[in-house]
Amino acid sequence: MFDGDDSDDPFAEELRLAQVPLLGYLVKLTGNLSDSHDLLQQTNLTAWQKRADYATGSNAVAWMRSIARNHYRNYSRSANRSRTVPLLDDDVATLVEARSEERELEETRKRRLLHLCIEQLPERHRQFITAFYIDGRSLIEVGDLHGVNANAVSQMLHRARQNLIRCVRQKSHEHTQDDL
Repeated sequence: MFDGDDSDDPFAEELRLAQVPLLGYLVKLTGNLSDSHDLLQQTNLTAWQKRADYATGSNAVAWMRSIARNHYRNYSRSANRSRTVPLLDDDVATLVEARSEERELEETRKRRLLHLCIEQLPERHRQFITAFYIDGRSLIEVGDLHGVNANAVSQMLHRARQNLIRCVRQKSHEHTQDDL
Protein backbone atom coordinates (compact mmCIF):
# COMPACT_ATOMS: atom_id res chain seq x y z
CA MET A 1 0.00 0.00 0.00
CA PHE A 2 0.99 3.58 -0.47
CA ASP A 3 2.83 5.08 2.48
CA GLY A 4 2.66 8.76 1.65
CA ASP A 5 5.67 10.18 3.44
CA ASP A 6 5.11 13.80 2.39
CA SER A 7 2.34 14.89 4.74
CA ASP A 8 2.48 18.43 3.32
CA ASP A 9 1.54 17.19 -0.17
CA PRO A 10 -2.27 17.15 -0.47
CA PHE A 11 -2.12 14.65 -3.34
CA ALA A 12 -0.01 12.24 -1.29
CA GLU A 13 -2.61 12.47 1.48
CA GLU A 14 -5.43 11.79 -1.01
CA LEU A 15 -3.50 8.74 -2.24
CA ARG A 16 -2.96 7.53 1.31
CA LEU A 17 -6.65 7.86 2.19
CA ALA A 18 -7.70 6.00 -0.98
CA GLN A 19 -5.69 2.85 -0.24
CA VAL A 20 -8.24 0.89 1.80
CA PRO A 21 -11.25 1.54 -0.46
CA LEU A 22 -9.16 0.76 -3.55
CA LEU A 23 -7.79 -2.47 -2.12
CA GLY A 24 -11.33 -3.56 -1.22
CA TYR A 25 -12.49 -2.76 -4.74
CA LEU A 26 -9.61 -4.70 -6.30
CA VAL A 27 -10.17 -7.71 -4.03
CA LYS A 28 -13.80 -7.79 -5.17
CA LEU A 29 -12.65 -7.76 -8.78
CA THR A 30 -9.83 -10.29 -8.57
CA GLY A 31 -10.85 -12.47 -5.65
CA ASN A 32 -7.17 -12.64 -4.77
CA LEU A 33 -5.43 -10.49 -2.18
CA SER A 34 -1.95 -10.91 -3.64
CA ASP A 35 -3.02 -9.90 -7.14
CA SER A 36 -5.02 -7.03 -5.62
CA HIS A 37 -1.92 -5.70 -3.87
CA ASP A 38 0.00 -5.87 -7.16
CA LEU A 39 -2.76 -4.02 -8.98
CA LEU A 40 -2.95 -1.45 -6.18
CA GLN A 41 0.76 -0.74 -6.53
CA GLN A 42 0.35 -0.34 -10.30
CA THR A 43 -2.60 1.97 -9.67
CA ASN A 44 -0.58 4.05 -7.22
CA LEU A 45 2.29 4.36 -9.65
CA THR A 46 0.00 5.42 -12.49
CA ALA A 47 -1.87 7.87 -10.25
CA TRP A 48 1.41 9.38 -9.09
CA GLN A 49 2.63 9.72 -12.66
CA LYS A 50 -0.68 11.36 -13.66
CA ARG A 51 -1.11 13.49 -10.53
CA ALA A 52 -1.09 16.64 -12.68
CA ASP A 53 -4.35 15.38 -14.25
CA TYR A 54 -6.06 15.10 -10.86
CA ALA A 55 -8.37 18.00 -10.00
CA THR A 56 -7.66 18.86 -6.35
CA GLY A 57 -10.80 18.57 -4.27
CA SER A 58 -12.47 16.05 -6.57
CA ASN A 59 -13.14 12.44 -5.58
CA ALA A 60 -9.69 10.83 -5.47
CA VAL A 61 -11.08 7.35 -4.83
CA ALA A 62 -13.32 7.50 -7.91
CA TRP A 63 -10.46 8.85 -10.02
CA MET A 64 -8.10 6.13 -8.81
CA ARG A 65 -10.81 3.48 -9.17
CA SER A 66 -10.95 4.21 -12.89
CA ILE A 67 -7.17 3.76 -13.07
CA ALA A 68 -7.47 0.52 -11.08
CA ARG A 69 -10.26 -0.70 -13.38
CA ASN A 70 -7.99 -0.24 -16.40
CA HIS A 71 -5.17 -2.13 -14.69
CA TYR A 72 -7.62 -4.90 -13.78
CA ARG A 73 -8.78 -5.16 -17.40
CA ASN A 74 -5.18 -5.45 -18.57
CA TYR A 75 -4.53 -8.00 -15.82
CA SER A 76 -7.50 -10.14 -16.82
CA ARG A 77 -6.55 -10.04 -20.51
CA SER A 78 -2.85 -10.65 -20.13
CA ALA A 79 -1.38 -13.74 -21.71
CA ASN A 80 0.19 -15.02 -18.50
CA ARG A 81 -3.21 -14.93 -16.80
CA SER A 82 -4.99 -16.77 -19.66
CA ARG A 83 -4.63 -20.09 -17.88
CA THR A 84 -7.17 -18.87 -15.32
CA VAL A 85 -10.70 -17.66 -15.79
CA PRO A 86 -11.18 -14.05 -14.68
CA LEU A 87 -13.33 -13.89 -11.56
CA LEU A 88 -15.56 -11.17 -13.01
CA ASP A 89 -16.45 -10.21 -16.55
CA ASP A 90 -16.68 -6.53 -17.51
CA ASP A 91 -20.44 -6.32 -16.83
CA VAL A 92 -20.10 -7.71 -13.32
CA ALA A 93 -17.01 -5.53 -12.73
CA THR A 94 -19.10 -2.50 -13.68
CA LEU A 95 -21.77 -3.57 -11.17
CA VAL A 96 -19.12 -4.00 -8.46
CA GLU A 97 -17.79 -0.55 -9.25
CA ALA A 98 -21.27 0.98 -9.11
CA ARG A 99 -21.92 -0.66 -5.73
CA SER A 100 -18.55 0.58 -4.44
CA GLU A 101 -19.45 4.09 -5.51
CA GLU A 102 -22.84 3.80 -3.77
CA ARG A 103 -21.14 2.68 -0.56
CA GLU A 104 -18.65 5.51 -0.79
CA LEU A 105 -21.45 8.07 -1.26
CA GLU A 106 -23.32 6.59 1.70
CA GLU A 107 -20.19 6.74 3.88
CA THR A 108 -19.63 10.35 2.82
CA ARG A 109 -23.24 11.18 3.71
CA LYS A 110 -22.89 9.52 7.12
CA ARG A 111 -19.65 11.40 7.83
CA ARG A 112 -21.36 14.67 6.90
CA LEU A 113 -24.27 13.86 9.23
CA LEU A 114 -21.83 12.90 11.99
CA HIS A 115 -19.99 16.23 11.65
CA LEU A 116 -23.32 18.10 11.80
CA CYS A 117 -24.27 16.18 14.92
CA ILE A 118 -20.90 16.77 16.56
CA GLU A 119 -21.43 20.50 16.04
CA GLN A 120 -24.76 20.21 17.87
CA LEU A 121 -23.27 18.52 20.94
CA PRO A 122 -22.83 20.56 24.10
CA GLU A 123 -19.40 22.21 24.14
CA ARG A 124 -18.06 19.91 26.87
CA HIS A 125 -19.05 16.78 24.94
CA ARG A 126 -17.43 18.20 21.81
CA GLN A 127 -14.21 18.85 23.73
CA PHE A 128 -14.11 15.29 25.06
CA ILE A 129 -14.91 13.78 21.64
CA THR A 130 -12.22 15.90 19.99
CA ALA A 131 -9.56 15.14 22.59
CA PHE A 132 -10.21 11.40 22.62
CA TYR A 133 -11.16 10.51 19.04
CA ILE A 134 -9.51 13.21 16.96
CA ASP A 135 -6.43 14.10 19.01
CA GLY A 136 -5.97 10.46 20.08
CA ARG A 137 -5.49 11.19 23.77
CA SER A 138 -6.03 8.50 26.39
CA LEU A 139 -8.89 8.60 28.90
CA ILE A 140 -6.41 9.65 31.58
CA GLU A 141 -4.98 12.45 29.41
CA VAL A 142 -8.47 13.75 28.59
CA GLY A 143 -9.35 13.61 32.26
CA ASP A 144 -6.22 15.53 33.21
CA LEU A 145 -7.08 18.20 30.63
CA HIS A 146 -10.56 18.66 32.06
CA GLY A 147 -9.94 17.99 35.73
CA VAL A 148 -11.89 14.73 35.98
CA ASN A 149 -10.93 11.07 36.38
CA ALA A 150 -10.78 8.53 33.54
CA ASN A 151 -14.09 6.94 34.60
CA ALA A 152 -15.87 10.30 34.27
CA VAL A 153 -14.32 10.74 30.81
CA SER A 154 -15.52 7.28 29.81
CA GLN A 155 -19.06 8.06 30.99
CA MET A 156 -19.05 11.43 29.21
CA LEU A 157 -17.85 9.80 25.98
CA HIS A 158 -20.54 7.13 26.30
CA ARG A 159 -23.26 9.78 26.65
CA ALA A 160 -21.81 11.78 23.76
CA ARG A 161 -21.71 8.67 21.54
CA GLN A 162 -25.33 7.85 22.41
CA ASN A 163 -26.34 11.42 21.53
CA LEU A 164 -24.43 11.18 18.24
CA ILE A 165 -26.07 7.87 17.35
CA ARG A 166 -29.54 9.30 18.00
CA CYS A 167 -28.75 12.48 16.09
CA VAL A 168 -27.33 10.68 13.03
CA ARG A 169 -30.31 8.32 12.94
CA GLN A 170 -32.75 11.21 13.24
CA LYS A 171 -31.02 13.28 10.56
CA SER A 172 -30.75 10.23 8.32
CA HIS A 173 -34.47 9.59 8.76
CA GLU A 174 -35.24 13.25 8.03
CA HIS A 175 -33.10 13.05 4.90
CA THR A 176 -34.96 9.91 3.79
CA GLN A 177 -38.33 11.60 4.41
CA ASP A 178 -37.22 14.64 2.41
CA ASP A 179 -36.42 12.36 -0.54
CA LEU A 180 -39.92 10.86 -0.60
